[in-house]
Amino acid sequence: MIINTVKINNSKLTPGKYYQFEVIKTLEFDNNEKYLVLEDPLGFKFLLPGEHYANYGLKPGEKKLCRVDKINCKGKMFIEPEHPFYKEGEIYPFRFVESKERFNFYDEKEYIIVVSDIFENKWDVKTSQGNNTVNSQQVDCYVNKIKKGKLFLYKAGDKATQTRLIPGNYHEFVIINEKTNPENKKRYFILVDKNNTKHVLEKRFYLNYNLKQGHKIICRVDKLSSDGYYYLEPLHPHYKIGKKYKFPVKRVDKLEFSNNKQKYILILEDIFGEEIMVDLGETVEDLPGNKEFIECKIKDFHRGKPVLEFT
Repeated sequence: MIINTVKINNSKLTPGKYYQFEVIKTLEFDNNEKYLVLEDPLGFKFLLPGEHYANYGLKPGEKKLCRVDKINCKGKMFIEPEHPFYKEGEIYPFRFVESKERFNFYDEKEYIIVVSDIFENKWDVKTSQGNNTVNSQQVDCYVNKIKKGKLFLYKAGDKATQTRLIPGNYHEFVIINEKTNPENKKRYFILVDKNNTKHVLEKRFYLNYNLKQGHKIICRVDKLSSDGYYYLEPLHPHYKIGKKYKFPVKRVDKLEFSNNKQKYILILEDIFGEEIMVDLGETVEDLPGNKEFIECKIKDFHRGKPVLEFT
C-alpha cells in the first residue's frame, strides 16, 4: 500500500465551530486585489480576500470570531468572519430602495425588492409576483445565509414560498437546454419538473453520465441554495445506494496538519476512472493493507461521485 504524505499548512479545526482569528496585516497585489492575512488559534496564517469584508473593520492586531465552514479532503480550510451586525436566522429592518423586474438565468421574469443594509450595500431580494410592492421605506428581511460577506435575504414571511419540492424526495426531470451562466462562466443543464418549473444542474460534475437535451432523468432533491435554486443529485448510471461494490485501490494520503494532527484519506477509483476519497480518520486501523481492491457500500452521492463506507 502506497502512503503519500501531504503537508497541510493549516490547523485541523472543527467545521461549524467558531474560533478567534487574529488579523496580522493587509496585502495589496499589482492587480489592486487586497487580502487580509489572518492567523488561526494555533498560529497558521492564510489569506482572506479583503474585498468581501471591506465594511467589517478588520485591522491588524484585532481578533475576529470566524466560523470554519468546511475543510475539504485535501485539507483546505474555508472560513467566514462573523458579520459585525447581522446574524443568520434573524429578521432585521432594511431600507427599501426600489422594486424591479428582471429575467433570470432561465429567461423567466423575476420580481425583486432592492434593499440597503446599514453599510449602504444594496441586496436583491427575490419575491413573488404582486409581493414586490412596498408601501413604506422599510422592509423586514430574514437573513438566510452570509457567505463571503454577502447577505442572502428573504422578505420576512416569504421564505415558505421558495420551497416547492421536498428535500430527500426523488422526482423526474427533463433536460430542455444547456447554457453558460454569464456571472460565473459555468455550464449548466436546464431541467423542468412535472409542474414545468425550471431547475439547474452543473454540467462538469456529470460529464460521465452522458446527459443530453431531451433526456428524462430521476434526481434527488438535496436542499435549497441561498440563491433559491435546488441542489439536485441525478441517479448514478452504474452504482446504487446501499449496494456493495469492489473498487481499485490507488493509494493512501496521510495529511499532516501544522498543529501536529493528522488524518488518512484512502484514494479509490470508480468505474469511470475518477478518484474517490474516503476519510479514514486519524488512525490507520482501517487501512486495507496491500489489497488491490476493497469492497465498499454506497452510502450516498455528491456531485456525481459515490460516498463510500467500509463493509
